[in-house]
Amino acid sequence: MVDFIALDFEIANYNLNSACSLGLVFVDDNKIVDEKYFLIRPPRLHFNEKFSSIHGLAKADIKDAPTFDVIWEEIREFFSEDIFVVAHNAYFDMSVLKNCLLEFSLPVPDFTYVCSIPVSTRACRGEGVGASLKERTKRFGITLDEHHHALADARACAQLVIECVRAKNRKSLQAYCSTYTSIPVKSFAELKPQTSFINGKGKANRRGKTRKFDQVNISDITPASTDDFDKNHPFFGKHLVFTGNLEKLDRKTAMQKVVDAGGILKSGVSSKTDFLVTGTQDKALVGSSGFSSKEVKARELIEKGHEIQILTEADFLQLLDGDVRLSS
Repeated sequence: MVDFIALDFEIANYNLNSACSLGLVFVDDNKIVDEKYFLIRPPRLHFNEKFSSIHGLAKADIKDAPTFDVIWEEIREFFSEDIFVVAHNAYFDMSVLKNCLLEFSLPVPDFTYVCSIPVSTRACRGEGVGASLKERTKRFGITLDEHHHALADARACAQLVIECVRAKNRKSLQAYCSTYTSIPVKSFAELKPQTSFINGKGKANRRGKTRKFDQVNISDITPASTDDFDKNHPFFGKHLVFTGNLEKLDRKTAMQKVVDAGGILKSGVSSKTDFLVTGTQDKALVGSSGFSSKEVKARELIEKGHEIQILTEADFLQLLDGDVRLSS
């Protein structure tokens, strides 16, 4: 057993089942204890020039490599329900992993994963440090050699988390996340993966009627009745955008609670967005991917290094610190 595994995938093309390399770094007691690196032959042997120019891999490098299902037989034992898995911009890497599993009809494990962006944000909040792996590792004095080599990036991610845990005098990543409960800790089994790097079909289709929950305007929200806010509240002074249908409370109520906590509501996602709260989407409106245009834009900005946290409704309610108490 180890405290956590840091991983990084590189992909061959826009399809997120096209993993062509994987780096795994194992950490125990805040020390790197093992590393693994794999070249992977994607299901379809096609390399997009844009991706090859980033990670340096091409068809000739992986034509004799094993496919993901073969590699998974070697590593699947590591992904148990007791393990923490970490990646920088974890939604991307977790989506790649899940797409690869689904491509080969492999059982989906249930483990816990966290993103090193919010983990490291907690350790350097207020400093204006960019969210990219390059900028975060630089802030903590970590050398990032061979950026976009899967093992090098996984190692840098592991070192980043180790430095954050040490900076806050915690014994482990699990203890760190237990202390700072605003860090989203998620179940891999429940992940709804993105299927492509830039999914044009994920943009909202505005034909037909817009559902009622999409008709809440910021102007409908009453200004906060006080200016004596809790400045330590995670939403204080932050820009929040909502998308989709919330189940536990209506969107207008949720938006009002943000304002009452000192948060700032915005109608669209931009580089200034801090949180995007996502609810259930109508696929008749947003397409088969289930992603609204707001979520697609947020993920594109995250890929460019912008520090945006995408929250599920459960994440959102947790950050309200138990403020919501609804009867069933």
